[in-house]
Amino acid sequence: MPQEKILRFADNDFWSDERVELAFLISRVTRVLRRRFDMDMASLELTRAQWRAMLYVFRLSNPTQTELAEILELGRASVGSLIDQLERSGYVSRVADSDDRRVWRVVPSRLAVSRQSKIDRAGRRAAAELFADFDEKDLRDFRRCLEKLIPSAE
Repeated sequence: MPQEKILRFADNDFWSDERVELAFLISRVTRVLRRRFDMDMASLELTRAQWRAMLYVFRLSNPTQTELAEILELGRASVGSLIDQLERSGYVSRVADSDDRRVWRVVPSRLAVSRQSKIDRAGRRAAAELFADFDEKDLRDFRRCLEKLIPSAE
């Protein structure tokens, strides 16, 4: 009897909708990319949460804890703990904002800057492997399609 329920649900129109299948596929692709990147970051002793935070510390150029929390979709307290871990590991430091004494900026350390090229290479290698069968036109078209999704999702 339980097997019949599973089969009936699996045959539902929901699962035959191409848009639903694409949503699941996009999620699966991002998991594959994160796992691939995890392998390279393990040599730097960075967890997934830590390397993701470091990518945004570099990309956002000294973000605040609030900015990091928003982009990582985490609470401020969780990001605070993450920043504490990165500080203890020597990857970042907190520096007072010159315009607002209440705000602290998360700044990459010398260690982080010295390892940035390795982090960049790992990201490029993971992306190159994932997109190996794409030519430049495929990549542009795919990006255009993905960018169309963002305004409707946010």
